[in-house]
Amino acid sequence: MLNNTIVISFLLCGFVMSSAQLEDEWHAKFYYAGPSLLSSTDGDGSIVELPSFLELNSATRHYREMADNIIKQLSMSHEVALRTEEIFFPHNRSTKQSLSHHLEKKISKAAELLEHNAFVLEEILKPFPINTLEPSTANLICRMDEERTAVESSSDVQHTIARYIPSFSAKNANGDNVNEEQPYAEAVQIIAHLTRDWSEEGAILREEFGWIKQQLWRYHYEMNQTTESVLSPILVPGAGIGRLAFDLAFAQDEECTNDCFSSYPFAVEAMDNSIVMAAAAYHLFHYSNDSMASNQGQTQIYPFVSDSLSNEVDTQRRWDSAQIPEQSVMDELRNMHDRQPHQRPKLSYTVGDFVTTYISPSKQGQYGSLVSMFFIDTATNIYEYIMSIRHLLKNGGVWINLGPVQWHQNCQLHPTTNELRDMIEAAGFEVQHWEVSENLVAYRHPDDLDSTHSKERGSRSTRSEAYRPLKFVAVLKTDDSSRKSKEECLLASIQKVRLSTGRRSIVNNIHHRDFVEEPDDDT
Repeated sequence: MLNNTIVISFLLCGFVMSSAQLEDEWHAKFYYAGPSLLSSTDGDGSIVELPSFLELNSATRHYREMADNIIKQLSMSHEVALRTEEIFFPHNRSTKQSLSHHLEKKISKAAELLEHNAFVLEEILKPFPINTLEPSTANLICRMDEERTAVESSSDVQHTIARYIPSFSAKNANGDNVNEEQPYAEAVQIIAHLTRDWSEEGAILREEFGWIKQQLWRYHYEMNQTTESVLSPILVPGAGIGRLAFDLAFAQDEECTNDCFSSYPFAVEAMDNSIVMAAAAYHLFHYSNDSMASNQGQTQIYPFVSDSLSNEVDTQRRWDSAQIPEQSVMDELRNMHDRQPHQRPKLSYTVGDFVTTYISPSKQGQYGSLVSMFFIDTATNIYEYIMSIRHLLKNGGVWINLGPVQWHQNCQLHPTTNELRDMIEAAGFEVQHWEVSENLVAYRHPDDLDSTHSKERGSRSTRSEAYRPLKFVAVLKTDDSSRKSKEECLLASIQKVRLSTGRRSIVNNIHHRDFVEEPDDDT
């Protein structure tokens, strides 16, 4: 069930979008399925749970703190260089070749551009209209006594292997304990994703999207019998700022004639556990109507100004800019105003944890396809992702993947790509395509590789960061006898796995009323 739309700008200095605007303009709906930290009273006096947007303020605040530290570090270097030059070159320390001279200019320019980025982030990371979702297990095939049985049985296993599997705690790169589902919430990550996903400069990297779309169109034409694609809805977990989901929703069927009800066959649901990423996605999805675009067209950002001070070749490359969104996106958004509602793309975005949001009985067999990009290596236990994907796909549903297998700090399992294939096939999928690409792809910007693009302008760094993407297509078998029946509960199985492998109970992430028993039909 869906509560009334909640516009929480009056609580947290956001903006209000009127219902008339929502009707006249193309609008992607956003939903919240995460833990609620705020509450308000609805019109009928009931309590409405609201997402907290405090993370948005934290992200912009941390960016300013990081900017201050960069200037402090440069200022310290300038002072050290100046004092050293006074000793070694007492009569010639003020030349343009001196490091202190270069650092003076670098400090001034960096301060200016870091402040510019901070202003852009404050605009793009604002509270936004969002809907709250009722707990995902509302249809209740999982009974509370089933959950209790799972907890009790798993506790026996836990006692027998606890000495081999200590209590699990995820850690970040600094070794600090973090939540398992730690989202990408740093503003500097937003800047990097904006550049890669929404600027013209990142278009070369996004050519990899083309392979995903090729696979979708292939299965769309092979399997489709109606005007609406059997691959719909498409779920895009780990969607980040949402460019892939946007492109899939806006993909037009070239074979569609004037008789087609809609030339956009794919209904797309993006999801991510970061409300910071979701905020940026919201403002980009609605950029043509947003305050960011009201006076200046595209928005300029400086993605490299906060880069590490190591491995740098030319300071001037640090000041390179990018324009967001690219012009083609702005044209697409403006064209929506001339279309009837049924002729517009169907795009939504859910904020929540992937496993706890999609393992409910109500989600079983609800999606025609799933596209994972830069996602599967975030799993604490990759088996949970595989089983959740099997659960939510329809029989014959298609899973398309592209990305590295760079298992994150929180991961308990680190299978090779060959081992991963065995795991996927064991779960009831038929792998129809599997390859590790021969081509290296830069993570953030084409210049991060020794590409034609960087040769024309000169290298940015003495260090490169790139990956060879794992590409696969797996189809859920329609006659898979190993797939659990609708009477069984995946939630209970995952709860048992977590308690037996030293992890936090999944019940902590789901509201208690997920497990309240439904009355029998005859009562």
